[in-house]
Formats: sequence, structure tokens, C-alpha cells
Amino acid sequence: MTDELTDQLALAGLIHDIGKFMLRAAVSGNFTWDMETQGDFGYRHAMLSAAFAEQYIPEPWRSRVKNMAGNHHRPQSREDLIVSLADMLSAGEGNDGTEDEDPRVQHRRQLLSIFSVLEADRIGQSETERRYLPLRPLAVERNVLFPQKEAEEEESWHAYAKLWESFERDLQRLKAAHDADPDLPSYLESLLLLMQRYLWCVPSACYRNLPDISLYDHGRTTAALAAVLNRAEVDDVTLTRWRSNPQAVDDNLALLVGGDISGVQDFIYTITARGATPTLRGRSFYLQMLTDALARFLLRRLELPVTNLIYAGGGSFFLLARPGDAKRLPGIQREISRILLQQHGGELYAALADVPVAGRKFFGDSMSRKWDDLHEALRRKKLRRFAELDDELAALFEPIGHGGNEDRQCQVCGQEHAETKPEGEPGAESIRKCPSCLAFEKLGDDLRNARYLVLEETELTDSQPFDPERPAGTWRETLERLGLRIAICENAPQQNSETRRHVFALDDKTASGLHPLSRVVVGRRFLVNLVPTLTEADRSELRQIMTPAEWEELPPAGKVKSFSALENQSTGIKRLGILRMDVDNLGQLFQNGFGQRATLSRIAALSFAVSLYFDGWVSQVVNEVNRTDEQGRDRIYTIYSGGDDLFFVGSWDAMIELAVRIRADLTAYAARHPGIHASAGVVLVGGKYPLSQAAQDAAGAEEAAKNLVWWNGDIKKQKDAISFLGTPLPWRTFGLETDRAGNLETAHGLMHTLVKLCSDENRDTAAPRAFVRALTDIHRQYADAQEKWRKDQADSEWRDRDQVLLGPWAWRAAYALNRAKVDGAKEIEDMLCSSDYRMMEWLGVAAGWADLYIRR
Repeated sequence: MTDELTDQLALAGLIHDIGKFMLRAAVSGNFTWDMETQGDFGYRHAMLSAAFAEQYIPEPWRSRVKNMAGNHHRPQSREDLIVSLADMLSAGEGNDGTEDEDPRVQHRRQLLSIFSVLEADRIGQSETERRYLPLRPLAVERNVLFPQKEAEEEESWHAYAKLWESFERDLQRLKAAHDADPDLPSYLESLLLLMQRYLWCVPSACYRNLPDISLYDHGRTTAALAAVLNRAEVDDVTLTRWRSNPQAVDDNLALLVGGDISGVQDFIYTITARGATPTLRGRSFYLQMLTDALARFLLRRLELPVTNLIYAGGGSFFLLARPGDAKRLPGIQREISRILLQQHGGELYAALADVPVAGRKFFGDSMSRKWDDLHEALRRKKLRRFAELDDELAALFEPIGHGGNEDRQCQVCGQEHAETKPEGEPGAESIRKCPSCLAFEKLGDDLRNARYLVLEETELTDSQPFDPERPAGTWRETLERLGLRIAICENAPQQNSETRRHVFALDDKTASGLHPLSRVVVGRRFLVNLVPTLTEADRSELRQIMTPAEWEELPPAGKVKSFSALENQSTGIKRLGILRMDVDNLGQLFQNGFGQRATLSRIAALSFAVSLYFDGWVSQVVNEVNRTDEQGRDRIYTIYSGGDDLFFVGSWDAMIELAVRIRADLTAYAARHPGIHASAGVVLVGGKYPLSQAAQDAAGAEEAAKNLVWWNGDIKKQKDAISFLGTPLPWRTFGLETDRAGNLETAHGLMHTLVKLCSDENRDTAAPRAFVRALTDIHRQYADAQEKWRKDQADSEWRDRDQVLLGPWAWRAAYALNRAKVDGAKEIEDMLCSSDYRMMEWLGVAAGWADLYIRR
């Protein structure tokens, strides 16, 4: 548990610049700005930060926090020095120069999108259009998350006042909850979540510096640094020296710690098709909770506040610790490894690694290099999984279980367990399931209608050495051994303050009804949690489509839809679509994207922005795609979406439309920076196809997209592509969401045109469906010839050039279109010829796509 001073320092660091928000919202506070207060605080915003503490911080911590936050420009005590130094290190560049703090002066008022200042694909900020975030509370809405052109001046000042009014109302509720029964760790985390909601869009600096870092990101990184600078071995003289010129400090001031879970792919996907659908979402969600549990476990062992967690998601987490904590990490690594080895038999491993950070490394481009060093240390650590357990590993290779006892073997995960038992509906064929898979199935079922996530800290106990004879526990037992108990609720959980708890709402509407208590932290958790439920209408529809045997295997209404159901609800051919997608070159963005401005705050801001898209906005995109289904069916199954990547399964036509929309929205979300993009792979499989193999196939398709070399005029490009039907195409050629019938310059638009030509609506003049397949065959001839040409040009500088080969396929395609004799075919033929047959590049995907769409 953290000591009170460390939490108070973190709290002061969190709010030290909140006076800037008050200034812009024209909030005067209870102090008067005159010569005396100017001498005390240095700047008006520092005075207002002190006034904020005086008014909103509960009495037990008020005086100390007020001084530490208010004096960060004029430190008068050791604690003031710590917060002041933390502020400098977090900013990593010259101070915001606040010579004129009048909120009505002409400088930028809104937060510049962090993507607007990145250099990506050799495209810098001077070549990108600057976009700003609306001054509104954080919510999963397009007009909130997506940057826009800068608002008019008076509109901005009005928005600031309105935003402060909402923030202040919630502040009063939080203070009231802690006045009677104060609990500092709960208050600190509750305030952190409030600042995420309201200050995520408020710039921390806007006079001299780029206004691209929010008060939320600057505040939380300052809080993290303040917590780790509070060390007994550092005297006041040293602190003063460090603060006087931090850019020259060679001493290590902090420790960057990372954690990364490996074995994730096998853990999720190596399950049989039997019973896989109900279990899959539970396993994926468990991995998200395991990431949280590991991060919180490490914070508790190191006695650090929650503000020191910089990022957690996608199976990884990063935090700031004290330099001396490096000596404690090997022991914590052994604890974690023992727990995971006992619970998962070596299937999952969590690597910990660390790199020290000297004071001068917080400036220039050094911090991004430290992140790169940490990733390399984690990579090396994962090559020696469980090596820290030494002699305990020998037991892992001893015979375990009965070996071949079929009655004890789970038919879902394949593992033996003494308590494996058959499960199934009366009269139906039963499936043997172990306690672990039953627990995952129950978790996945609970998640269907989940609106709340409840976390409760449990007592930490010493881990026991690995014992192969001790049976593995369920996911609940694993998390509890790491000190975290969770509950999934559809209805509002009972809120009491007997134990320290966290109640997170899983949607914006639910979040508005939560109110904090002394030991109950409340907030919003961004989570893509969309699992389709089988309805009676679905069962009736599927009865007309499926064979009697398939229909009998369907779960009852109200349960998770099976993959077989999703397959049969596809338009055209009945197939499942498997989608994998992630941001291109994200590591390079963190390493080189900020150039000499790679500060800790910016790295934290970019991490938050990327995760907000994949953890938050993607859920809205899924809902929008589901709503386009004419019969109102949910046809998309979330396996995971978080960090910077995603994996979905569903009806094949919904999967491809989902990929298109996610990529299209990413451009708008990333301030239309042409260097920020993602690549995707989509494959089609049958509902009984092994999930592990489908995952590998989709990964291979995604890799093909990332390896694609293409040309934009004279500029050579790579990635920013999608592979579909075995063919990778740049997104600009494949086409994005606005491409519909009539746009022949993309595969997406051409597909819709071909479908329309063959549709029943045009029954009297419709082209025969064989016409579409003929175009597919013609393109195959072109693709074969192109591949042969590339091989022949292996050593030529022209090998990767943008070449369209001419040959018999070109006139055959024109001839097929000419013979179709239907409205629209002539336009396609004209386009093919007028583009110097460049349409051949996307003709095959468009025709193959249309063929799948119109099949019965």
C-alpha cells in the first residue's frame, strides 16, 4: 500500500496546472491576483490551482496539496520541489511561458489532435491539416472524438464555461463522498477518472508551445513522476540541483517498467469448434482483465499509486517506478510466473522488463528511444519464459494427470481435469467440459448484457511454488491470486463503502448514473463488448436455411449465437468472415514520430488516443454496421479490439463492410493525417473450420497487406492495404465506405455496380451471373501473367513499379462487358479502356466479391 505522502504528491501533480482550465473558463477562485499573490505563486494559473485545492480537496489533505500544487513555480519546501521537477520532466521542454495569462488573448483555445503533430510516412506536421478536439466531456460520439476545424472564439469560451460547470458539479459530489469518511487512494483514482472525462480535451499549454497535450495527460504523467521522485535517499540539495537544470542531469530519476503477456494466440484460438462460441469471448475478456490485474499487482507490490500506470491494453502495460525498484522486480516476476504457471500450465507467460531513465533523457528524442529499449528488453525476456523459476521448472516436465483418460479430457480446450463433466441440453449430445471452460462460458454469457464492471481489491498473499499435482483454478481464482476480484453486472451493483471497489460503466448512458462513495471509485471503462445473441426470430429464419441436423445444434434463444448461425445469416454465399487489422508502423510512430518533441506527455497522449479508437470508437462502428442489416440482425462477434489491433468473426459480408468503415473512420479520427493508416486481412471459412487455423489464415492475409508495395503517382508506398480473396490492394484502390454503385474507380464501388447489374430488380435486363464469374477468370489470367513478369524482373529496378500489363485478358474483359448488353456494362467497358486497362488491378476482387454476394 502506498504511503500517504506519496499519494498526496501524486494528487498535487495531477492538479498542479488545473488553474489553466479555470482561467479559460473565467473562474476566479477565492484568491485575489495582486502583487503579493504574484510573488507567492509566480503565475495566475498556479494561484488558481491552489484555490482549486482549497475548494475541492477534502480537509485531511487540503493544506498540504494546496501548497504543493500552488507553489510549483515558486517552490518553498521539499514537496514543492518534487512537484515542480515532475512538471518539468513531464513537459520535457521549455515552460509554457505564460507572460500573458488573460484567457481572451489570441492564442489557440482548443486541443490540437496529437496526430496533427506526428511525422509518419515521411509526412510531417507542416504538410497536414491541423484539427482540434471539441471542448466536450469524453463520450463515444463522432462529434466528440473526431477532431474538427478550430471553433470560433466566442464559441470556445462558452464551451469552456459549460465544461467547467459539469466538471465542478461532479467535483462537489466527489468531495462530499470523502468529507465524512476520507480515503485518499480512492479519491485520487476517482479524480483521475474525472479528469479523463473532462480534461482530455483541454490543452495544458497554448501560449508558446503546441497545444497538443491535454491537461489530463500532462497531469497524470506529472503525478507519476512526483510519486517516484519522493525518495528518502535524495536530499533537498540534490533536488534543488536537479530542478535548476534537469536537461543536464545524468542521474537516473525514474524507471520505465513494461509487462507483456505471451501465449495469447494459442490461449484464445486453440479450442475446438465444439462449444467454442460461448467460451471464446470469455477467454478474450479474461486476458484484458489479466492485463489490468498484473498492472495493479505490480503497482501494489511497488507501493505506487494508480497514476503511475501510463498505459494498459492489448496484453501489455507500462508504468513509472523508482530507479531502486529494479531490485524488487525479479522477486515480483517470480511471483507472477508461479501464479500463471500453476493456473495455465505454461500456456500464458507475463514478462517484466525495465529501463532506467536519467533526467536529461526526458528531453529531446531520448524518451522515445527509451520506449524502444524497453520493448527490446521485453522481447529478450520472452525468449526465456519462466527461466526465473529455476528448479521449479523441472516439475513442469513430469507426467501430469492420467494421460489418455478420455473421460477427464475437456472437449473444448483438450486439457485433462479431474472434474471434467458432460454438459448439454436434455436429449442432445453432451460435450465434456472442464471447470475452466465452464467458467469461461459463464463469463462470456454474462458479458452479453453487461453494463457494469466491478473490481475489488483482495489481500495479496505470498505465491506458492509450482505444484503439478495441484489442479489449476478458474479465471476467477487466477485474478484473485493477483489481488483482483471482478463481477460483471447487467443491473447497477449495490454500492457500499465497506471495501475498496471500482464500479465502471461500460457505456456512456450508464456512466451518467454513477456516483462516487468514499471507498468506491466510479468511472467509464471503454470496452468493445458486442456479442450477438440468438433470438426467436433468428431461430425461425435459420430453420428455413439450415439442415435439420444443423438447426438442432443451435443454442436456445437468449444464448450467444453460434458460428454456424452467423455463417448462415450471410448475404449470398454462406461463409464466416475472419477480420484481423492493426495500425501500420505504430512502433515507428512512437520511436520517431515526434522528432525532438518526444516527451513523456506526448507518448502518453498518443497511447491514450490510439486505445480510445480501438477500445471505444470501434464499438460504435460495429453497431452502425449491424444497423445496416435490413432484418435488424446482429451478425458480428467481438473476439478482441484494444490497444492498436482487432479481431472479429461474423457473417462474411458484414466483416468486409466493418473493415472498410473502421479504416475510413481512422482517417477522420487521426486528423486526416495521410501517414496514419491501418492494414487488414479478411478470409472466408466455413462455420466448422478450426478457429486456430482461421486465425492464422487471417494473420497471413493481414501480413500480405502489410507487405504490399504500391505507388501513389511517383511515390513508393507500403502497407495501408487490405487483403481480401487472396489479393492485397491499397485501400485507395479497394475503396472506402462512401463507394457505392456508380463509382467504378475502386473495387468496392465496382462490386456494387456488378451486383446491381445482376440483381433481381433488373430481372428483365440483368446480366447472367456467369458474366461475373467470367470476369473473375479473366482477371486470374492477368494476375498469373503479372506474377510471372515480376519473377522474370527479379533483379530489375522495375520489379516493384506500378505496372499494368497488356495482353489478351484486356480485350477479353472488354468483349465480355460488351456482350453483357445491360445498362451499366458499357460504362464499365469505357472505364476499362479509358484508364489504360488499370481497372484490371481491382477487377478480380470486385468480380469475385460480387460473385459471392449474388450466390444463392
